[in-house]
Parts: sequence; structure tokens; C-alpha cells
Amino acid sequence: MLPYQYNLLQHEDSIRILVLHPNSNDSDPLICTIKHVRLSDASLDYEAVSYTWGDAAHLRTIFFHNGRGDQWELRVGTNCHSALRHLRQKKPTTGRSSQVRIMDKIYSSASGVTMCLGEETASSCIVFEELAEADRVLSQGEDCDRPPPSSTIVQGLETLFQRPWFKRVWVLQEVFMSRSSTTFMCGSASASMRALHLCIGGYNDTRVTRNPRPLALDLADHFRPEFRTPQFTLWNLLFESRTCLATDPRDRVFALRSLIGHRQSELDFLINYVKSIEEIFIETAMFLLPVLGLQILTATRHPHEMDMPSWIPNWYENFPLNWVFFSDLFPVEFKPYEPNSKPLDKSRYEVRSFVDRDGSRCLELIAKGCQYSQVDHASQNLSFLGLDDAEAQLRGFYYSLDNLRELLGLEGTREDDTIIAMSLIDGPTLHRYLARGFIIWWQAVGDTYVYINNEHVSMFLESLQQCKIAMMDNGELPIVPRSVCNGDRVCVLSGAISPCVLRPNQDGTWTLLPQLPHMG
Repeated sequence: MLPYQYNLLQHEDSIRILVLHPNSNDSDPLICTIKHVRLSDASLDYEAVSYTWGDAAHLRTIFFHNGRGDQWELRVGTNCHSALRHLRQKKPTTGRSSQVRIMDKIYSSASGVTMCLGEETASSCIVFEELAEADRVLSQGEDCDRPPPSSTIVQGLETLFQRPWFKRVWVLQEVFMSRSSTTFMCGSASASMRALHLCIGGYNDTRVTRNPRPLALDLADHFRPEFRTPQFTLWNLLFESRTCLATDPRDRVFALRSLIGHRQSELDFLINYVKSIEEIFIETAMFLLPVLGLQILTATRHPHEMDMPSWIPNWYENFPLNWVFFSDLFPVEFKPYEPNSKPLDKSRYEVRSFVDRDGSRCLELIAKGCQYSQVDHASQNLSFLGLDDAEAQLRGFYYSLDNLRELLGLEGTREDDTIIAMSLIDGPTLHRYLARGFIIWWQAVGDTYVYINNEHVSMFLESLQQCKIAMMDNGELPIVPRSVCNGDRVCVLSGAISPCVLRPNQDGTWTLLPQLPHMG
């Protein structure tokens, strides 16, 4: 049988609609027809489906008929095949870049959106049985006044949120733009978005899971702060979605377009799958730079080995960033970093293009600054597998510091230059600065003694993940990236909002390592 070949779309607002042919037997092949329609058609009625592609090594086949006896086949991912199969049970009835630009219209125009999470498991069945009860109460127009979910249901929710769908960057706009009814489907079971929201809030607006709820569910509230410029809105979205996954690294930028707000069309020039990953990341940085200035360096906490300058952020990286420089949670008096609508003073930096020895065109960032200190010693690399591992390691770490025994009631010592230096710092102060992202917040609320518990372990994980603690030649202790070596220079650049670590090169230039907050 011949492979299916897509026909070109004829209009800018054209999309393809997959028509599922009914069948009485679940094991029968999936037979479909593809129709070209226009979003401007007022009579258009369709349902959108959100799913993850799955393992590309394990594909399934769906078949296409044109009503004249011709047949074609198309290989799709297992998750797509499973979603279509379950949808058929419930309802028996190359312009890639241009499609990305109208994706918001595709989902907002749908009569409903079904989020396909994959096949059911024992734990998912328990969760969806609970959600079915919540939906039953909601369907009667009553408040969902149910008992908080049991520990078994909570564990099932934790397991459910580890599914690929909740980590995929494309689902953010799919959830945000779905203005009509949104349904989650797991195997043959289904539940409303409202029921899921109420359940994970314990039916009384409290979080029952240890891990924060997935970003996609937060976006389902359909509230997104829109900043004064699309650049700063994109900047915050890039931070918020940093743990999301995408098969194509460029989609870490492209998938955020629909969330930008009324000026989202200003990102259209970025969406081009013909360009390389590095080209897209460079263009993204150059789009942000006129508004953010050297604040963009705060997104280079961890160095990369991509074919682009070290000062260009690698938006595909999943390691945590310092959220103080991105957050929209602080009141105005604690948010000195949001740029004005006026362009920044570009005299503080210059981007210059030049041709290197290999004949390649490169970009260099020229900025003025001074050396502040030099790294004399760096600790071992800190790496956490998750919240449980982070809590265990941090308790062991605090166990070794005499000045923090008061916080945990522990004793013990460990011989290490950085540990010895940290033992000289006031315990509560050191505790705050280790969770560097919340320094301003803790000072604002005046809470000096904040203990290690379920609510704060995530702060330490994000602060220290894949980092070291270094001792500098001036006696100060910063948190530094894992690549920092003895002899690297801590510098303050004019116009930057955080110190940087630079490594001198033999040709007189400098390689940027990370942004750098000080511990004390």
C-alpha cells in the first residue's frame, strides 16, 4: 500500500481535519479521511486533540480512503494511535511554520479539546474514579464538597503528572487557548478539567501533592500577565516553561507564541523551521536584547557547547534558573528588574559581528566591567534526582555545619575548605542564601528562621541543582555552575544585574560561564 502524501494547504488559515470512520470492533484498523477546511468558515465544527508523540521507534499504522477505492497508509506514534482509537470508541461518527502561527486559532475555534494522557493503569483508574464522582456532583450544579482525596489518590495524581503529556511544551498553548470544554482522557476514562483542578486542590483550595501542579494546569485558569513588551512576556514564559520538553529544541520558543498576548505576531519572524537551532536561539536573544539589555545574561547560568556565543542562552536546557530575575509574583516595590517600555541605554554594551579564523561569522558581546574576585576553591558538584533526594542531601549537608545545628538539632562536622568557610557564616543567614531565589521574599516578610520541609526543599533544589559552592580570594562564597574551575574570574559588568563568571581565552576574549548571586 502506498504511503499517504499530504497535499499542500491553499490558504493561510487552512488546516487539515481528520475524519475518523466508525467501526464496531475496537481491534479493527483505524480508517480515516483528511479534509482541508478554513478557520474562517463560520460553519466549521471540530474537536481538537492534545497528545504526545511517544517513542519514534514504535510506530503504528492508520489508513486513508478517498471513497473511490484508493487507499494509503500513514505511520503515527503509539500515543496518537491510542488516542484516535479511544476517540473512535467514544464518538462513532508542509507548511509547518505557517501552521504554528495559527495554532492558537485552531484550538480556540474548536468546539471542544480532548487531552489524551495515554493508556490507563491501576493508579490512573483510581484517580479517574475519583474524578468521575467529582464530575457527577458538578453536573448537578452543586458545589463539589467532597472529602479530601486519600493518600492513594494523591499518589496516583503524583504518578499521573509524571506522564509525558504534562511535560510537553506544546500543551501549554493547547490548554490556554481552548476556550470551550476541555476533557482529559486516560484509556477509555475521561474527566473534566474542572474536576481535576478541584481534586488536586483537595476540594478546599489547598495543594495535596508534594510537587507543584504542572504548568499546563496553571495556564488552564486562562490568566496570563501580559507585560509592557512582548519581549519581557516571552522572557518570563521561557523561564516558566524551562522544565518542559520538546522533541525539536526550537519548539521551546515557537510553542510560546500563542501565550504572548495581543502582540504575538511580533514573534512570527522567529518561527522558521528552515533555520538551525543555533540560529533560532541567537535570533531569540537578539529579539530580547533591546528591551532586557544585559539582564539576558541571567539566563546563562549553565554554559553550553552549542555552535553559538557563550552569552547566548540555550533555551533548550532544563536546569533551573534564578527565578528572582523572571518572577511576576513580587509586588512592584520588590520588582526592580522589569524593564521600562523605553529602550535601554545601549551604550553599556555592543554586539559586533566578525569573521573568525575558520571563516565563520560570529557575534561578540562587548561590555565594560571590572574584576571583583577570583575562584580559589570549588566544592564538589551538587546533583539531585528529585525532591526526596534533595531533602536527604540537604539534611546531610546541614548535619555537617555546626552553625546550622540549631535549625535541625543535629551534630557532626566534615573537613572541606568551603564547609569550613560556611561554618563562619551566621546559620539563618546562610540558610536564606542557600535558597537564593527567595532572598528578597524572605527579607520582605521578615521570616528569618525558615526550616527545611516539603514547601522549601524545591527552593534548595532549584538553587543548587548542578552547581558548586566556591570560595573566592576575597573570602566570599558564591553559588557557581558545575563548570567553574579554580582561577575563573568573577566580574561585574556595567548594565548587568548580577555578577558573572568569565574565563580568559588565549586570544584576549572571555568566555561567559554563568550569572552569579553571592551567598555572603
